[in-house]
Amino acid sequence: MKLIQLSRTDRLLVGILLPLALLSALIAWLAMPPKKEGRFVREPSTFFNTGSGTKAAYLVLERLGYNVTRLRTPMSKELLANIDTMFILEPIVGLEKQERTALERWVESGHRLVIAPGVRGFGAAPGSWLFDNWFNIGPPTSAVTEDDGKIRQLRGDSLSESEPLFAGVRELVARGDFRFPLTTPLKGPLAAATSHAIWMDDYGVVALRVPFGEGEIIALADTYCLSNQGIDEADNAIFLANLAREITSDSRTRTIAFDEIHHGFALGADPWVAIVKMMLAEHWGWGILQAAAVLLLALFAAGVRFGRPVDIVQKQRRQHGEFAEAAGRTLHDANAGVLAFRTLYQHYRASLAKLVHLRSDTGAAELGHAIALRSGIQVTPLLEEMEAKLQAARVSRVEVLDLATEFQRVLDALGKKTRDVAPATRRT
Repeated sequence: MKLIQLSRTDRLLVGILLPLALLSALIAWLAMPPKKEGRFVREPSTFFNTGSGTKAAYLVLERLGYNVTRLRTPMSKELLANIDTMFILEPIVGLEKQERTALERWVESGHRLVIAPGVRGFGAAPGSWLFDNWFNIGPPTSAVTEDDGKIRQLRGDSLSESEPLFAGVRELVARGDFRFPLTTPLKGPLAAATSHAIWMDDYGVVALRVPFGEGEIIALADTYCLSNQGIDEADNAIFLANLAREITSDSRTRTIAFDEIHHGFALGADPWVAIVKMMLAEHWGWGILQAAAVLLLALFAAGVRFGRPVDIVQKQRRQHGEFAEAAGRTLHDANAGVLAFRTLYQHYRASLAKLVHLRSDTGAAELGHAIALRSGIQVTPLLEEMEAKLQAARVSRVEVLDLATEFQRVLDALGKKTRDVAPATRRT
């Protein structure tokens, strides 16, 4: 493999541009804000850094030392066996029947589920199952009067004094979009369970505890306190820390999983494509772009020097048989026997006329007489026969071959006679 040969100027240019590109990428990575990731509708996915996303909560738990992960494959008994606590926040993709069964058995066996059921949207496939089969949830019965739509609740007013999740919390902020009803928040498989409202206001219940078998469900009607926008307001971050400590029993080796498959982020079949997309979506995008630009510049600088333009040297053909064979094959494929016959006849007739010093359009009788006087060869009958076949316009391939054979014989004999006569004439 031939290496790229760069001139001294090119090496100097690349040596200057490459460090500058790397420095620019580093500055962009450190100083530029991250690209906004998220949908225009509210969706608390841990992949989204927009206001409604929960990426900040995920990173906070990760940096506090908790073992957090994202669930991106369908729920099953074997998969859930490795998870201690699950966050399922307003899913938009319905659960399949086997997933629902596995999740119910998992909670009943002693695990905790933090769920924000949300409301059924248009994206759920027919026959799929969302958590509105477990909870009665909807807009509050009375309109929210706060101007910004945010509701601030104080401990002892709307927050339970005895609730461990509110330890150290004086004020929480939520929105008034959805609430559980105070009287009948549960239905379906949870209808017989006993619920305990731990966070409520004038518009309904914001959070409640539901014992289920040996496990427990903590249900949230609103996810604003866990969102990127709301986590730093009031004491929402303390509420998240209390929640993490309780659901892991203060043992940070326990696994906390955030469900992402039901936000539409199923693990793809091609991990390399996913890695490239993630790199381009994060801070690496600018660095990769600038490195590619430098590489293209280096390739261009190496490829523009091809030397002085040189004309194409065409190889001379020395074998006339190549032309004859190609012409014959073309005429054969085109079934053009008459054309070949006429072409050969005119060629040989002009050659004979030239040898006896006559014009090529001389009549057959005159040309035959001149050839007979010169060489004694009687060619007039042959010329007349060929003229008749041309008039009939029906010639076979055999007749074309016979034409070439006969005229070549006459032409060779006439040429020999001419060469024999020339020395005698010079001696005389």
